[in-house]
Amino acid sequence: MISIDYSLIIVILNFVLLLIVLNKILYKPIKKFLKERQNTIASDIDEAKSSRVQAEKLVEEKSDELKQSAEEIRKMKSAAASDAEDKARDIMKNAKEQEKRILQDTEDQLETEKVKVMGEIEDELAEMVAELSSKFLSEKLDEKKDKELIKKIISKRESK
Repeated sequence: MISIDYSLIIVILNFVLLLIVLNKILYKPIKKFLKERQNTIASDIDEAKSSRVQAEKLVEEKSDELKQSAEEIRKMKSAAASDAEDKARDIMKNAKEQEKRILQDTEDQLETEKVKVMGEIEDELAEMVAELSSKFLSEKLDEKKDKELIKKIISKRESK
């Protein structure tokens, strides 16, 4: 049979005492540390998930802002191109108007010069005819009449 010896009881008491001491000194702090660690890890995971959600929202917002900016830039480019075309048309219109004005001024100047030159030529012709007629006829006619006669002859030639 089994005999109970005092040494066995001391070993069992020693073992139970060791378990109690280890439980108080080692297991409970380790369990507490592990529980805290688990809670910290869980809160970090929750925080990471919320951060990820926020980051995805930010990425989406920035993407939308980028699309809006691109659209605004496209509109600005379109408006700038339109403005440039309008200004180019205005410049061309002004240039053509200025060209017409310059041509008209030049034609007017040429016409006045023509009239002036024709007047000078008529005067010179009148003088020449008067001189020639006085030489041929030995008698000078009225200078006014000579000029009128020459003008009549010139106007007849121009009408032809």
